[in-house]
Amino acid sequence: MKQEIPIVIIGHQDHGKSTLIGRLLLDTKSIQKSRLKEIKETDKSSGQKFELAHLVDSFKQERERKMTMDTTRALLKGKKQLYQLIDVPGHAELISQMLTGASSAEVALLVVSVKEGIREQTLDHLEIAQLLGIEQLGVVINQMDKVDYKKRAFDVLVNDLKKILENMNYKSKHIHFFPVSAWKGDNVVKKSSRISWYDNLTVMEFLENKFLRPKIHESLSFHFLIQDIYEHENEEILIGRVESGELKQGQEIVFLPENIRTRSLRSQNLVPRKLIIKNKIKAIKTAEGNIDKAVAGQNVGIICEEKSQTKRGTIGSHPNALPNISKMLSGEIFWIRAPSQKQLVCECGTSRVNATLLKPDKIISGKKSLYKLRLEKPIAFEPQSKTILSKIVLKDQGHIIAVGNIQ
Repeated sequence: MKQEIPIVIIGHQDHGKSTLIGRLLLDTKSIQKSRLKEIKETDKSSGQKFELAHLVDSFKQERERKMTMDTTRALLKGKKQLYQLIDVPGHAELISQMLTGASSAEVALLVVSVKEGIREQTLDHLEIAQLLGIEQLGVVINQMDKVDYKKRAFDVLVNDLKKILENMNYKSKHIHFFPVSAWKGDNVVKKSSRISWYDNLTVMEFLENKFLRPKIHESLSFHFLIQDIYEHENEEILIGRVESGELKQGQEIVFLPENIRTRSLRSQNLVPRKLIIKNKIKAIKTAEGNIDKAVAGQNVGIICEEKSQTKRGTIGSHPNALPNISKMLSGEIFWIRAPSQKQLVCECGTSRVNATLLKPDKIISGKKSLYKLRLEKPIAFEPQSKTILSKIVLKDQGHIIAVGNIQ
């Protein structure tokens, strides 16, 4: 079974992100002919002009009709890999899709209109992606057809972006820039005859040959993020994502923080790793059937020998490599907007707890700062790691106001 690489599409909402996804789906034949015909007929009957972005809408409608373990994807079929293309129209959607267990993105494609240039949302999305540890980045300079495919327009924008990326600690020499017209199909999947001055990879060639899933997640300690629990034929099925390491049938597992008896240490409120309640994996289930092993990035259901009595937000880990557990968190954070109060909600992985903001005292929207939180109850996390267990989201009255890392 091919692994699916999550790729988040970032940038200003009007610069053609959905059109790019639609072109990738169409030209790789990742959408069935019958579905394409249906979309075109629907557009015609409603008096609308067919748009590639409507292909993305069709995936959203499919997700509403069909219950799956991974509910946040448009599936792109490459020759070597499968890809989850994640379209994010705004800050809140970007953060949510990057940090949910169903779609922990490691790769981003930044879409920038060559005609409109760099916008505030372009910069904010880059700041958030960098803070969340997304290191693999491709830059799609879109709408080249609107400037008659002129090389100078492309070069000027690329030079401006390189300066910004360097200031954000991205190494621009490792980032590829594509002159593209997603609507016309230039350099997305097929090489463009209209951009003769560009003789390099298309976006799809870059994905297939340069964007490889980092092996680091598979080599890390095993952590399983629980998203939901089902009862089926008197068995408890824990649905979730292998965030790091690998999960094998028969291996021992500990569910945190529930399966560790908690009492606070005098230092940092850390919970001592004693009185560990272990369980054992009886079966690993997928939509295709049972498997013996699941690796980082896979969404599966697991059945344990003993009922876990756990819930969404719990983390399953190996008893010899447990994450940190604490009620105190600190690190660096990006403020989308200032909070209206000190009492907030903190989300990490699939856990969600009430929290009190202790620091900073002064907050400026659109800026980064250091932070300190006191949680209502302990959570499991992995500070300074490459996984989503080192990232947090803060919500105020249901709205995402900040995203940060745990140090």
